Parts: sequence; C-alpha cells; structure tokens
Amino acid sequence: MRSRFADCDAPLIRLPVWGEKDSVLLADWPVLDVFGFYFVVPKGTTTDGASIPRFLWRVCGHPLEAPRVYAAMLHDWLYSGASGDRVGAGPRDLTRKEADLCYYALLRHFGVPAWVAAIEYIALRLFGGSHYYE
Repeated sequence: MRSRFADCDAPLIRLPVWGEKDSVLLADWPVLDVFGFYFVVPKGTTTDGASIPRFLWRVCGHPLEAPRVYAAMLHDWLYSGASGDRVGAGPRDLTRKEADLCYYALLRHFGVPAWVAAIEYIALRLFGGSHYYE
C-alpha cells in the first residue's frame, strides 16, 4: 500500500492467544520512508497494542485491532531503545517525538481517519513518556 505517510505492507503478526498479552512479529518488517526514515523491525518484536484508555475504545478502536497493532508494533520497538545492528534506522536514531510521529504516520498510512490518529498521537505525547527508553 502506498500513501503519502509511509511505504510499507502490513506485517505478519501473531495475535495473543491463551492468556498471552503480546502480539509477536513473525518476520522482519521493512518500513520505508516514514519522515525520511527507513526501518527493518526485527522478527520477534512484541507489542501489547496501543495504550488506549478503555473509555476511548469506542472512539479509537481496540488496542490490538488492525491497523492499530501495526503502528503499535513499530512504536513499541522505537520506544524500546534496542540497538540497531540491522540495515536502516534504529530506535536510538529517533527522538521520542519522532517515534510518536511515526505512530501517527502509520495509522494514517493504513487508513485511520486523521482525527482518530490525532487523538492517539496527543495521548502518546501526554502519557507515553514513562515508557520511553531514556
């Protein structure tokens, strides 16, 4: 799927089953040209989904539904601070704000309306700092 926000296909993930809480990336995921950054999110990366307060689920959607889970996968990896020994940019190459903007860009890329993506972006800016690796 091509859009003005990013260039990538939906990743291959396994959603949580039997009491698990994390989705798992099943293959390396190339994410091209998000604000000029190129990433290869490594196989095995996990996410517990978007950290959306339950009262906003009716507006934004469930934290583990597609396409939100795709944006959360990249965002959680960027927040992890993992060392990037692969091709492309790694988590330590971006600021927290840039990581949050990547989340917004992937939501828009996969068709989430701008106003919903904006609510989630603002929530990240206000409440996401405690999860950032620094």
